[in-house]
Amino acid sequence: MAKARIEHDRFLRFVNLFDRAVGTIEPLNRRVYFYSRFNTLRVYATDGCLTIDMHLGDVTKHFESFYVAPLDNIKLISRNANLDNVEILFGEKLEFFKGSEYLSVLHPLSRNPKKSGAFVPKVEVKSSELAHVVDVGSIISRSGQDVLVGVINERFFALCEEYGHISIASMRLIMDPFMAEVPYETARHLMKALDIIRSEKLMIGISESTVGLKFSDGVIGVCAAETNEEADKVEKFLKIGKGDIILSTKMLKTGTSLCARFQRQNRGKGYFELSDQLRMGVISQSSAYEYIQPVECRTHVRVSIIPKKLNQFLTRIHEKSVHLNITKEFVIFKGKNAIFAIKR
Repeated sequence: MAKARIEHDRFLRFVNLFDRAVGTIEPLNRRVYFYSRFNTLRVYATDGCLTIDMHLGDVTKHFESFYVAPLDNIKLISRNANLDNVEILFGEKLEFFKGSEYLSVLHPLSRNPKKSGAFVPKVEVKSSELAHVVDVGSIISRSGQDVLVGVINERFFALCEEYGHISIASMRLIMDPFMAEVPYETARHLMKALDIIRSEKLMIGISESTVGLKFSDGVIGVCAAETNEEADKVEKFLKIGKGDIILSTKMLKTGTSLCARFQRQNRGKGYFELSDQLRMGVISQSSAYEYIQPVECRTHVRVSIIPKKLNQFLTRIHEKSVHLNITKEFVIFKGKNAIFAIKR
């Protein structure tokens, strides 16, 4: 019988990381698989697109089988206040011992669940910067949709579009250009997983069907369907310059927050208007709300907005002000490395 002894902190990190990576939407994915490679213990999970595979510790004896266990049961024993190490036994049962706690899985043997998607790590990237780009670039999208990710002109970007709203964030990354669609749920899972390994530097690589990330003790792979349909749009947005109008982020966040609250309670349609004043408001069937601030602007423009989405964008960019750029097609809020565009 093989056994492994895992330090409390390492075990807790594994549980937190996998909990974020597989999400909570699909219960069938809330499983983790243990296997050995030579005399090392590894653990694997997937959300159906994202895969995570990491080294957990050493085993006393190599074993050929895959052992599967519910992540939520493992999560339960990791939450106890005691700091005891965890001992895992791999036999006919899968058994976990942690201080006074004991967990067993009675039918743990499984077929190899691992999905192919090998990649070669090539370029170093900061986890925190990558998480920020994925977070800001996916806020408009929703379940069942895709987020566009890739590299153009030595910038890694994430972009999503919904109801005439476009959010795009980017960072400098020198590597071969590519463009792919990633499920929204997986993009959010990736962002949350990266938050756990925020202090680490990653190595990123691309294969035909996978965007891969290598971190200190494991790898994350994300299935990606290659596309080039939006290349011109992405390149155009990445080249957009600053507008002449500078707006206080705090002021905009206050207005969008109040409008979003009114819309949540009364429904209705939101709008953003510029003339001799800045106006943000929501009109419902029975009432209306408007937030007004003085702004110097020679152009008159009015567009429909989703106040909540603009507020989420402004909250995430962590900047004191944004530039407003008005084109024939869009009203654009531009931060240092992020854009929120609304079709006119």
